[in-house]
Amino acid sequence: MKRKILTVFLTLSILIISACGGNETPTLSAEDQANTAVAEAWILITQTQAALPTSTPVPPTNTPAPTFTFLPTIPILATIAPAETPLPTQDTCNQPPPVKPQGAQVNVDFTNQSDGQVNLSFGMNTPNDVKECVTYTFTMGNGGGVLEAKVLAGCYWGYAWVSGKEPSTARTGDILLCMTDTSGTYHIVITKESINFK
Repeated sequence: MKRKILTVFLTLSILIISACGGNETPTLSAEDQANTAVAEAWILITQTQAALPTSTPVPPTNTPAPTFTFLPTIPILATIAPAETPLPTQDTCNQPPPVKPQGAQVNVDFTNQSDGQVNLSFGMNTPNDVKECVTYTFTMGNGGGVLEAKVLAGCYWGYAWVSGKEPSTARTGDILLCMTDTSGTYHIVITKESINFK
């Protein structure tokens, strides 16, 4: 019940806020896009962990259903002032890759030199010529492993959570990794702190 109320409240809030927005579409830097993807990935990881069943050593007992006390409703008056600056919209490039990509693809080898397990978010900065703009997620085992992948041609930011003895984050920072040549293979190295071409 709480989840339904929260969903309705958030939907109404988004509709009200979006009605007050300006005409201009804000642009995000590569680092802002990476941070947004990181936040959304953590939400997905948290929701996945919360949805996993837990084992109970003792069989559950019948618990009586909670009783509800109805309170009188009080009307709430609110005024919403128009926003002076446009609010950011959801990043169009923070989408899962399509099952059958329409745009050109490139081959990439990711090498893990971080001495830990890597959870990598690898996202496009701008849409390709057929309006595809996606964020890939990859997981690599402890140090020294190479992961071969095929991704849409374009310019990418990268952000990785590195677990191990000394957990860290690796990122491309303000640099974009542009990969448009479909004839070869791009080699990308992930260390404890950086993601860059080999």
